[in-house]
Formats: sequence, C-alpha cells, structure tokens
Amino acid sequence: MNLGMFVNMLLIACGIYMIYWSIQMKKTQEIPEMMVGKKFPLNRAKDPAGFIKASFPVTFSTGAILLAIGMIEALEIFVLYPVLNASLSFIVVIVVIGYGMILLKLQKKYLLGVVDEKKKK
Repeated sequence: MNLGMFVNMLLIACGIYMIYWSIQMKKTQEIPEMMVGKKFPLNRAKDPAGFIKASFPVTFSTGAILLAIGMIEALEIFVLYPVLNASLSFIVVIVVIGYGMILLKLQKKYLLGVVDEKKKK
C-alpha cells in the first residue's frame, strides 16, 4: 500500500465519519464534541438547535464530497488524466478549508452568540 492509497482511504473514512455524525446530530439533536471541542460547555450554548440546523447541510455535503473524491481517487478513475487527478486534490484542500471557516462562523453565531459587526450596520 502506497501513501496515495493511504490518503484515499483516510478521505473515505473521514467522509463516512462526517456523514454519520451529521445524521446522528440531526436525529438526536445533540452536538457532537468533534464539532466544538471537548472542553466546550454545551450547556451554555446560546442556540444549539440553530447550530444543528445550520451546520447539518454543510457537514453532510462536506462528508459526501470527501467520500466521493476518496472513492474516485482510490478507484483510479482519472489516472489517465493527471490534470483532473491533481484538481481533485486541490478541491479537497479548498473544501476542508471552506468547511473549517464556515464551521467557525456558525460556532461564533449560534454557540457563542457573537454577532458580526459588519452585518449590524
């Protein structure tokens, strides 16, 4: 097993994990620790229901994208097209960075109650 295959399996596992936890979060109406950190006091969250409603589609779709790209790369579908294969890796980086930025904004808005000053004016 080479490093590329290991990374692909990691992408698949992360995608499945994110999809599973997003569905669990929606079903149980409880925020998983992986989305806020172990030390965050969920009992002091401002609007946990709003956070769940806003973060579910983002988390589910990010997991689906990671799963799909991991499967495409593991099955070597675009192995004959190096530009497409490299662009998939670039898409993974963009999706993970975008997910992190969106999740931080949702945490600030729904869990901490911090309102963006630019939007107030």
